[in-house]
Amino acid sequence: MKMSSRRAWLKGMTLAALGTVAYYDLSAKSKSISLTLSLAEEDVLHRLMGGIIPESSIPGAVSLGVPTFVKTMLKDCYEPKAQDAFRSVLAQIPTFYKGDLNQAQGPALEAFLFELEQGKHGVDAKKAIATLKGLTIQGYVTTEYVMVNHLNYQMAPGFWNPCVPVNK
Repeated sequence: MKMSSRRAWLKGMTLAALGTVAYYDLSAKSKSISLTLSLAEEDVLHRLMGGIIPESSIPGAVSLGVPTFVKTMLKDCYEPKAQDAFRSVLAQIPTFYKGDLNQAQGPALEAFLFELEQGKHGVDAKKAIATLKGLTIQGYVTTEYVMVNHLNYQMAPGFWNPCVPVNK
């Protein structure tokens, strides 16, 4: 058996480690999961989010771009099974509503959201609306508009002002 030097052993181990990292990195990229919603499903998503946080004197969830946040979170942080369940519930929502969902506003939409939240249209609908409600609130509260104008968030608190007179 041939004895290898320490330098050769380190080279071999380094190459093996780099190869392993590269393999796992490439295999992770090949398993991309995409959440694609049809135009009808996107419209339903916007309607429901507009009912959860509606427009008033301050912008609502839809006008602050929260649907993009929700779709990104669903795509990146949820399993494909949960994504499919969410998508199927979005497709069924117009059949659950007792009228034209595009005309739903105010109290009627709120009552419908409450029915979904109570589980009157099935367990999957209840889970989907709970997920949507949580992500909508999270996305809305973390928008720049809400953080700066309503929560008094400062990117770098503790300003430094070198021209302050010192009183004795």
